[in-house]
Amino acid sequence: MNLDCEVASLAQRLVRAPSENPPGREAAAAEVLAEQATRWGLQVTGSEVAKGRTNVVIRLPGAGSAPSLVYCGHLDTVPCGDREWEVDPLSGVVRDGHLWGRGAVDMKGGLAAMLTSLAVLGGGDTRLPGDVVLAAVVGEEVDCAGSRHLSNTEIIDDAGWLVVGEPTGLDLVIAHKGAIRIELTVHGKAAHGAAPELGMNAIIAMARLLSALEIFPPTAQRHPLLGSPTASLNTIKGGTAINVVPDSCRAVLDVRTIPGAETDDILEAINETADHVRAVMPGIGVEAKILHERASVSTPPDHQLVRAAQHAASRTLGSHRPMRGAAYFSDASVLSPPRNLPTILFGPGEESFMHRPNERVSLTALSKAARFFATLPTSLFSLDLS
Repeated sequence: MNLDCEVASLAQRLVRAPSENPPGREAAAAEVLAEQATRWGLQVTGSEVAKGRTNVVIRLPGAGSAPSLVYCGHLDTVPCGDREWEVDPLSGVVRDGHLWGRGAVDMKGGLAAMLTSLAVLGGGDTRLPGDVVLAAVVGEEVDCAGSRHLSNTEIIDDAGWLVVGEPTGLDLVIAHKGAIRIELTVHGKAAHGAAPELGMNAIIAMARLLSALEIFPPTAQRHPLLGSPTASLNTIKGGTAINVVPDSCRAVLDVRTIPGAETDDILEAINETADHVRAVMPGIGVEAKILHERASVSTPPDHQLVRAAQHAASRTLGSHRPMRGAAYFSDASVLSPPRNLPTILFGPGEESFMHRPNERVSLTALSKAARFFATLPTSLFSLDLS
């Protein structure tokens, strides 16, 4: 197998298979991946998540004497958009040593590298102690529907380690933040704008709530790789007309968490502040609703998986790689915490190209990532990593 040509060709075909989410139609990309895996003699199964949306599970069987190593990547991309692209975002053009197009970085390049690595491993003479499984899931960009479905299967039950192929610039991301989106709704009382004393202004109450709210005090714990948790007010809406005292106001907080930042503690901070606002403005109602919750993930730097990854990096990339954290979340937020599954993120492509026009990944990075993924299982299952 010519690894360099195969991984580039597969990544190009995946980019050319539209899988924008929304609306969430990943079938074309799933078909490309499944057909190539079948041609390479790997075991392929599909698991329907919703009508027309199927997770693809590709397996290289091992001897059954060790847990499986699961590689995971998502089939969907964010929408292409229609501005600022120098090339057709679905053309898969190769230019200046880079593959261009939507998903080249996030994360069809990673999927191509992981699948190519399974073909390389399958062509070897040595059977690994455990299975190596590639789970290509739908829906990560919106609701993680694919990983939520995968989490309830034996694929994760049998796993000992998880590697998510998100773009990391070939660094080892051993921790990433979680995310909680919290909708705050303040209920007041409408009145004529000429007689505001007869109403209860929900916007003013929301302003008091937000100005006094301190979800994470300055003394809050820090993570050595992720730093502090954060909370950002990103949308707010209230009022119906310029001459009507508003009876409702809605705001949404984007909270980025680190290990140890518990949802119950965050809601308690909101409720305590709401009590203070209600004391000043009797009759005001405050509701807090969680719209979205994804857990933070962290693996110790001395864990077997991380040491194996550094061993594989030294062999294939020429040196150890930086170990760092990431501010975004991934499918690992769904898959890792329920079983405390050791997890790293590793993949080709620079994070700065994610979700932007002119997304592109270098062909050299694709090849390096495929070699890393082909080497990691041997390093992980080896007995001489101590």
